[in-house]
Amino acid sequence: MKTLGKKISRLYSLPAVQVSLLTLSVVVLSALAVHYFEHLRQEANITTVWDAIWWAIVTMGTVGYGDKYPVSLGGRLVGILVILSGVGLMSLFTATIASLFVEQKIKEGKGLDTIKEKDHIVLCGWNQHTEELLNGLIRQGFSGEKPIVLINELSPDELDPLRLKYHDLKFTRGNFVQEEVLMRANISRAAVAILMADLSGGHPRDRVDERTTLTALTIRSISPQIRIIAELLNSENKPSLKRAHVDEIIVRGEHIGALMASAVDSPGLPKIFSNLMALGDTNKLWRVEIPQAFIGKTYRELSDHFRHHHHAILLGITRDKAAVRLEDLLSDNTSVIDTFIREKIRESKKDFLYEQDEAKLSINPDGGYVIASNDHAVVLSRNKPRRS
Repeated sequence: MKTLGKKISRLYSLPAVQVSLLTLSVVVLSALAVHYFEHLRQEANITTVWDAIWWAIVTMGTVGYGDKYPVSLGGRLVGILVILSGVGLMSLFTATIASLFVEQKIKEGKGLDTIKEKDHIVLCGWNQHTEELLNGLIRQGFSGEKPIVLINELSPDELDPLRLKYHDLKFTRGNFVQEEVLMRANISRAAVAILMADLSGGHPRDRVDERTTLTALTIRSISPQIRIIAELLNSENKPSLKRAHVDEIIVRGEHIGALMASAVDSPGLPKIFSNLMALGDTNKLWRVEIPQAFIGKTYRELSDHFRHHHHAILLGITRDKAAVRLEDLLSDNTSVIDTFIREKIRESKKDFLYEQDEAKLSINPDGGYVIASNDHAVVLSRNKPRRS
């Protein structure tokens, strides 16, 4: 009851609510008053309460249809009061509603509004590669299919050109490490969170990975099912992100050395790799679901399917990491310890999962490799093959 009272008190304190209640009060009181003076007059045309309410609304709105009007002295005095007060009240009501829209637009412009989207992509942080990422997401149709919400501390001068270029973007201003900022971006209902190595807001560069890790932990605590993709500057911080159960970890420049070394005895290989990873209208690498009909069949059969039906080259198979329930790891006997653990798990009403191993990737496996239900295909094609 106390919480309900606080909510009602907070609602009543809003200017729009106060003006609306005042306007409604004037309408009701003036309608009752004019009905009192008019309903007994033989020549009166305001004979019911509904007639009186209609007359009060029309008069206050300065419409003046003339179908209903008071004929008694008392009714006309009430009419004068309604006309004089109506002009002021309607002007105040209109101005209040308009100010709400203006305030909403200002909050949106400053990134202070609460995001209402769901199943969206939340992109935390900004650096020199973020716009390239945005272009890739938009080319793949995510801006329409899954709305994109930016969280960063870019200045208005830096943000305004982005707003003009990307009309469908939503923006939340603030330090994404803070839970309150993440909640304004509706992170609890988001589908994917992408954590860039953030260089906006003037934060120390040597603490970029630390902020990324803290953000991942916060997001995972708010939304356990969300998919998190994170960028690191230093590969030494990888274990911290793994403990935060980040789904994909990308270390900037991690394979540059190996790629440059390959150019020594395989000229042109770095260029081929760059073309594969390009975001333009070229052949790209895709991770796709395998058609149900090929579960239990061989890698060779699946390769022929992608070649003939999708003009795609099957490069390999990735198998999702296995996860088992903690209760399944307990022995089948009825020991006191096992019984106690099982009871506590049931009381918590949660599924405690233990991740057994990481996702495994098999590049160009043997043609007799048997496709499993938790396998996905890695293909090279111009467009992403759709599951048939």
